[in-house]
Amino acid sequence: MGGTGKSVVVMYLIKTFKDFRIATLSRGYGRKTRGLVIAGSKDNPTTIGDESYQFLNRYPETVVAVSEKRTLGMKALAKIPNPPDFVILDDVMQHRWVRPQMMIMTTSFNRPYFEDFIFPAGNLREFRSGVVRADVLIVTRTPEDFSPVQKEVFLKKTNINIPTFFTNIRYSDYLTQNEKTLDSNFLIGKDFLLVTGIADTHHLVEHLKIKYGFFDHLRFKDHHIYSPIDAERINDRAKGKIIVTTEKDYAKLEKALDNNKLYCLMIDLVFVFKEDQHLFEKMIKGL
Repeated sequence: MGGTGKSVVVMYLIKTFKDFRIATLSRGYGRKTRGLVIAGSKDNPTTIGDESYQFLNRYPETVVAVSEKRTLGMKALAKIPNPPDFVILDDVMQHRWVRPQMMIMTTSFNRPYFEDFIFPAGNLREFRSGVVRADVLIVTRTPEDFSPVQKEVFLKKTNINIPTFFTNIRYSDYLTQNEKTLDSNFLIGKDFLLVTGIADTHHLVEHLKIKYGFFDHLRFKDHHIYSPIDAERINDRAKGKIIVTTEKDYAKLEKALDNNKLYCLMIDLVFVFKEDQHLFEKMIKGL
């Protein structure tokens, strides 16, 4: 139901395939439009969804499309001038009408699929047995001190025989505000406000606590659309403080807040074991 780190995997794939013409296709969750939209320069989180806009904002050369019906989206992408070499289908396991060349499933280390349950008892959209349709399993938010011995223990619990890779999040050393950057060490010893509208804040909060110490956290639900009332509440709580948010939330908050102290903390996917990165990239580039 969210929070397994799919978006950062998508961005890693876009970066890995940078020498090709790439498209992303997703539902565009949280947008106010319907049907097929192929993003242009005037689109924003309202028209294509916050995660799709995140892809477009970081990688503007990427073709970004949204469609509730993935088959409609795929057919449309095939017909555009200079069609893409690859389409990265964000969140497609439950859409059986499109079968990708490689199905990558993500699961978080702290809440792996084999210990989870079907919604609403848990966070799964389908039974655990659905993992057999995956070609690759990527474990996200793996601890930094994860050892090869712990890896073997985890793999036995998965009870599957597909390539499994362990990854983590690397946070930028800089806070970003459009073209402006600020060394993140500026936050050390400062009382700043963290604003989030993402499914799982645990990893981010722990990182900020360890590196910067005390801060205030205002948490909203995943894909939250910030209203004028939200903006007033945030600005009141942030008086005299830097506001830190996620890359996914930044575009929505920038428009809502009109606050020059708003910065986002960008993230990237990293592999815990270097040999895993080489193997994974060899697999996907061999498609």
